[in-house]
Amino acid sequence: MEIRLLGPIEIINDGRALDAGAPQQRLVLTALAADAGRLIGTESLIDRVWDVAPSGARRTLQVHLSRLRRLLDTAQTEGQAPVQVLRRSGGYLLDVDPEQVDALRFRLLVERAHERQRTDQESMKLLAEAMDLRRGPPLADLPGQWAATVRQAWDQQYVDAVQEWAATSVRVGEVGPVLALLAGLTAERPTAESLAAAYIRTLYAAGRPADALDHYAGIRQHLAEKLGADPGPELQQLYRQILAADPALAQPATLAQPAVEAHTGWTPRQLPAPPPAFTGRADELALLDRPGDTDDLVITVIDGMAGVGKTALAIEAAHRIAGRYPDGQLHLDLRGYTEGAEPMEPAEALDHLLRGIGVPEPQIPAGTDGRAALYRTRLAGRRVLIVLDNAAGESQVAPLLPGAPGCLVLVTSRHQLAGLDNTRQLSLDTLAVSDAVTLFVRSAGVDLRGHDPALLAELAELCGRLPLAIRIAASRLRSHPTWSPAHLAERLRDQRYRLAELEAGQRSVTASLDLSYQRLNPEQQHAYQVLGRHPGPDIDEHATATLLDATPVSATQILNQLLDMNLLREPAAGRYQFHDLTRAHAAYTAARDEP
Repeated sequence: MEIRLLGPIEIINDGRALDAGAPQQRLVLTALAADAGRLIGTESLIDRVWDVAPSGARRTLQVHLSRLRRLLDTAQTEGQAPVQVLRRSGGYLLDVDPEQVDALRFRLLVERAHERQRTDQESMKLLAEAMDLRRGPPLADLPGQWAATVRQAWDQQYVDAVQEWAATSVRVGEVGPVLALLAGLTAERPTAESLAAAYIRTLYAAGRPADALDHYAGIRQHLAEKLGADPGPELQQLYRQILAADPALAQPATLAQPAVEAHTGWTPRQLPAPPPAFTGRADELALLDRPGDTDDLVITVIDGMAGVGKTALAIEAAHRIAGRYPDGQLHLDLRGYTEGAEPMEPAEALDHLLRGIGVPEPQIPAGTDGRAALYRTRLAGRRVLIVLDNAAGESQVAPLLPGAPGCLVLVTSRHQLAGLDNTRQLSLDTLAVSDAVTLFVRSAGVDLRGHDPALLAELAELCGRLPLAIRIAASRLRSHPTWSPAHLAERLRDQRYRLAELEAGQRSVTASLDLSYQRLNPEQQHAYQVLGRHPGPDIDEHATATLLDATPVSATQILNQLLDMNLLREPAAGRYQFHDLTRAHAAYTAARDEP
């Protein structure tokens, strides 16, 4: 049995296509098959299948899953490897050999082509086999935002693989098959300079220098007309080499695969799936999309309070700019604030990162310094995108930073990490009211047309416009069909019980803020609790000193420490305030720990 996602969705069994059902059922199959063998949470499945989940989405999902089980079970024949939809605690998984899902087989073939022991001839054949799996745009007949996001990511992986195939074909001297494919892709993507460079090199290798120069002239004109820009340094250098009939163009070194591959055997693609129902953050995405100077090491720290959406923003931005970093993308959760786990030590983090770029275990040094030196050496001169998520502090992050230009690092943390040098700082605030309402409506999964817009805005405000709280509140509305937005708002209006209302399954605003509270020392915890009982809208260092029976200097230090951990905000110089939900949590911890 084969599940085909690289084109219209198909299930092929013994050469016969099975009816995969209506578009929504095919989307359920795809949502599982795209991460075959991995547990997908029920809420994540719902977010993948519906942009706005309807009332009764869970029941509808279970119907689709039951139908898929029957379809797969009925189609099984003796001797076949089983393909099963399995229920596990918290979600579902598709139990299938990755070789039976074309999108996963595509990745496996590309990874095999990158293995160090492969000859160019073998790599070329493996890449050609991967190209043959694609029958058209991935998930071609599926609607929805999740499908569109995955389609875009897989398209980029395909383009990257085509360029690798072209480079390998040039080295082998068999460029005929790849030329036609490159011609079509460059016509579809006229501003993709790396793709244009691959096509120009391949034309030159095929003995067609005039056509190579014509294509350069065409892309230069297109860039000038559409973007008001000149070709980048790579294309300009290639143009000069062709004019000079540079013999180096015929050498394999000039056509090598991306640099991390040359060292390690494959290009890492570790980014998690794009966040479902991502909403707003246009200004922040624009900042993260702004390319840095290629001669710089770009490090951006995204900080903010618990639940504000730091990770979602980093992953969304990383997927949008991944194509600029052809040598790979690394992702690592540093467990800075993870329930039941201590923050990852730098040595352990470096071990994960070195394995991610293909360094064999026996070659990884024992200590932090040795690992950091090898890590910086392997990344020197490369263009790699690195996402360091959920960082605990500067000392954890500093050894994980590359030492040379070309890479981009996105760090997320509840701390501001002001001790890191030469970083771009992006302090993430809560959502704008309009974006908060949009996120609530999309997450609620019920038809909210006709409801008072002022009431929906109030619900967003009662959630503090905090994405985590909004998703939890929307989930509660979705799981209680008899509730109305007005009833939910009534439950949230009572500040005494608001935190208790913002819990759903394993998600909880209280639990998330508890992780920040537990990282405070006793003096900071006491200050957090005392300040949470202060009745005013904000406070300064003098009032804080009085409340804490401390000097103004000590009070200022405490305030700045809580500010650094995003437990306080500073709306004006010298004035500090809590987010509404953080204030409620501070009062809750005071009642719990200091009755």
